[in-house]
Amino acid sequence: MRVAKLTLAVRCIAVCAGFAGGIPATHAAGTFDGDWNVTLTCPKGADGTSGYRYRFPAEIQQNILHGEHGERDAGGWLTLDGKLEPDGSATLVAQGLSASSLHANTRSTYSYEVSAQFDATSGSGLRTTARKCDFVFVRE
Repeated sequence: MRVAKLTLAVRCIAVCAGFAGGIPATHAAGTFDGDWNVTLTCPKGADGTSGYRYRFPAEIQQNILHGEHGERDAGGWLTLDGKLEPDGSATLVAQGLSASSLHANTRSTYSYEVSAQFDATSGSGLRTTARKCDFVFVRE
């Protein structure tokens, strides 16, 4: 009788261990990999800064996101980069070159962080500094 109980216990442990090792985490590394579309919307600023909307592609490989809008080193150029955590949370970094204004033909570089949350097919994010900008991510 003891042998039967021991055998049953060993089988239960083996089955449970098999389930634990065989079931992937909900958002394991690479879960978010693929092509994504990004929409960045920044409304007109309280200081009169013009609002704008950028739509651009991004790619996630091994849970690392890279997206780029515009032509490198031209006004309005922006890159978006960062690592997605297994739970879908991410702190992304946007860096870019401002577009020329109507009043001045100057461009300046900028950088800011974006707090984002992804699931398997979509995501959203917010700029974490003074100007409120929204990000929407949609998987292709």
